[in-house]
Amino acid sequence: MKNQIKADVVVGLQWGDEGKGKIVDIIAPTYDAVIRANGGNNAGHSISANGKEYAVHILPSGVLQKDKLNIIASGCVVDPNAVIKEIETLGEDFKGNLLISERCPLILKQHIEKDKDLESKKGDNAIGTTLKGIGPAYAALKNRTVIFAGDLLDIENALKRFAYLEEQELIDLRIELNQLSLLIKDYIGDTFSKIQEQNSVLLEGAQATMLDNLYGAYPYVTSSNTIVSSLLTGSSLNHSNINEIIGVTKAYTTRVGNGPFITEELGEIGEKIRTIGKEVGVSTGRKRRCGWIDLVQLKYAIQLNGVTSLAIMKSDVLDTFEEIKVCIKYKNILTNEEIDYVPFNLDEYEAIYKTFQGWQTETYGETKMFNLPKQLMKLLKYISEELETEIKYISTGPKRDQICK
Repeated sequence: MKNQIKADVVVGLQWGDEGKGKIVDIIAPTYDAVIRANGGNNAGHSISANGKEYAVHILPSGVLQKDKLNIIASGCVVDPNAVIKEIETLGEDFKGNLLISERCPLILKQHIEKDKDLESKKGDNAIGTTLKGIGPAYAALKNRTVIFAGDLLDIENALKRFAYLEEQELIDLRIELNQLSLLIKDYIGDTFSKIQEQNSVLLEGAQATMLDNLYGAYPYVTSSNTIVSSLLTGSSLNHSNINEIIGVTKAYTTRVGNGPFITEELGEIGEKIRTIGKEVGVSTGRKRRCGWIDLVQLKYAIQLNGVTSLAIMKSDVLDTFEEIKVCIKYKNILTNEEIDYVPFNLDEYEAIYKTFQGWQTETYGETKMFNLPKQLMKLLKYISEELETEIKYISTGPKRDQICK
């Protein structure tokens, strides 16, 4: 009888930075492998463990679990220099428990340069990318001009596909590929066969639903698909493998970069959330834009991903607020029409809120749900009922053990 792999998924439901890394780190010990299946080193996942703060960008968030296999699967684009820098920062070589798919497109110097050039030309209309070459690398894949990680194991054969290049261009490409091969060749392998050997795997989504380049707030999106169906494609798994899908959201909303943000608070409230929540981008160092939680957007994300349970992160950030607002509908700023779905053009809408009384009690570090304040539980009950999804985790701080479940 063939092995039926059980795959659970952790996916971001907002604009990223929700705290997916913490959830992956907490539950990773119960799986045989942790798989990153989309995006590149433009992701930023924070993990607080062993008395230290860690940041991973391309490595799976389960990499701190030394006895687990961690896979960078085919749906990811890989910058070998970034991989090695991250490994060195974490102080481990991870040989034996880190595997990079031979089918991963590589990010080359030309992709990074093109990314910077495109953003510069757009001026005031710039997307706000991380300038790490992610988009141009994915474009090269679609244009059939990409170099794969597996090509680093047979460079001369790979270069036959680029016979049309000028002689100096070909020489420069050969030099770059030889350098990159020395960096990561020991980590490259057949991840499809390796995944098929596992009994249980955890799929980790990078970025988040509203950054999906088809279903997100286009054009202010990332260069890959970010929803659950894309994680299956990017990992080589199929729908029959899926077990549980955990959707991660903050108790409020943040986003990095330009683009529409209906519940954004530009004044004192937004600054207070940012300060208490230490809302600074892990990959970019940019201040995150902050605002209230948006149930219209979350319902859309839950439906797109087939979410079966929720993780509510950083609820403790709201401990001192007298009032907590929840967006329940959108209103068209031109026609006053009210809607309860995510429209094609978010720029034309503003939020309609329901207001809740704040709990004004410290919850930082709490681990028992029954100890949480009554007003917080009332808010969470409302969110769960409106989204028709069970809340499985409530995070009350950055550390592994600061969570109610």
